[in-house]
Amino acid sequence: MSTSNTATTLTPGQHALLESALLQRQQALEQELQAQLGSQGRVEHAREQLLQDGDGEQAHAADREVDLARSDQTLEALRQVNEALQRLRQADFGLCIACGEAIAFDRLRHSPEVLRCLDCQAAQEKASQPGHTTHSL
Repeated sequence: MSTSNTATTLTPGQHALLESALLQRQQALEQELQAQLGSQGRVEHAREQLLQDGDGEQAHAADREVDLARSDQTLEALRQVNEALQRLRQADFGLCIACGEAIAFDRLRHSPEVLRCLDCQAAQEKASQPGHTTHSL
């Protein structure tokens, strides 16, 4: 684990490009969430869906679950974008949280909310796979 970098290697232009991309993504997610939920919050939306199925039919249960899962995914993506916008204001934005090395700009440009460099992300995913064990001596 290296922590040799103390500041990101992003140029002001790259920084502005990432900020613009994050703000556009934030706006798109907010619009998507608005379309999914209307003027209601998640709880109110779920309650309305249940009331529409007041006759006790289970026919719409799967649709409700998909609808709620979709709004949960959108909310999680929006949370990640908002956190990335906050991190963008910090000097260490663009540095891997695991090894401290700079995350490749192409990776950040594609997904500005990422927290790890490609190598550390791959190691994280491998470690979290079922049945994976780490051996220590």
